[in-house]
Amino acid sequence: MQLFAEKLQKEILNGLPGTAVQWEMASSDRIVKGFPVKRKEDTVEGAVLILLYPVGNKIYTVLIQRPVYDGVHSGQISFPGGKREKADRNLIQTSLREAHEETGIKTEFINIIGILTPLYIPVSNIEVTPVLAWSETKPYFVPEKKEVAYLIEAELALFQNNEIIKTIPAEFKGESVTIKCYDYNNNIIWGATAMIIHELMAVLKRGNIDIAV
Repeated sequence: MQLFAEKLQKEILNGLPGTAVQWEMASSDRIVKGFPVKRKEDTVEGAVLILLYPVGNKIYTVLIQRPVYDGVHSGQISFPGGKREKADRNLIQTSLREAHEETGIKTEFINIIGILTPLYIPVSNIEVTPVLAWSETKPYFVPEKKEVAYLIEAELALFQNNEIIKTIPAEFKGESVTIKCYDYNNNIIWGATAMIIHELMAVLKRGNIDIAV
């Protein structure tokens, strides 16, 4: 199993597909048209944790369903993560701290693989750094009820199936739009999270890395 993580780490060191590949899964031309790709001077830094772990002979990752609240990311599916705090030494620590707070995972058993391309999210003026990590065993999750409606343990290989990439009608800021998304077992994953997953899939495909134990 460690061989998978080593292959993925090596492939990341060969270079990242980058922003252009991420934006192949951008939600909708009507949403992203005119949106800046690069951060601004007052942009806040943040990080998410893409935690990979074995379940039987398959590799999984964990996503969270955000509760409904008065905010731009209300009810959305995302990786555990959040804004960098002053006490965080770096963005890797940000991702680990946030993942622990939101899902209850014990970070001392997690090995960092590397990072994917930072992604600027204009609607919240935050630049998110996706941190890839590996656990040799399935973590024990204790979701924080105030921040997590429920957890989604997702089989990584299913994101390689183009049939789950769909365009569906949605409402964004009171406007009817069509969004591009991953329909994972009726869980609609779109926006920044879909863009991050798309880059990870591109890395795995380029390296011809099997998503199996």
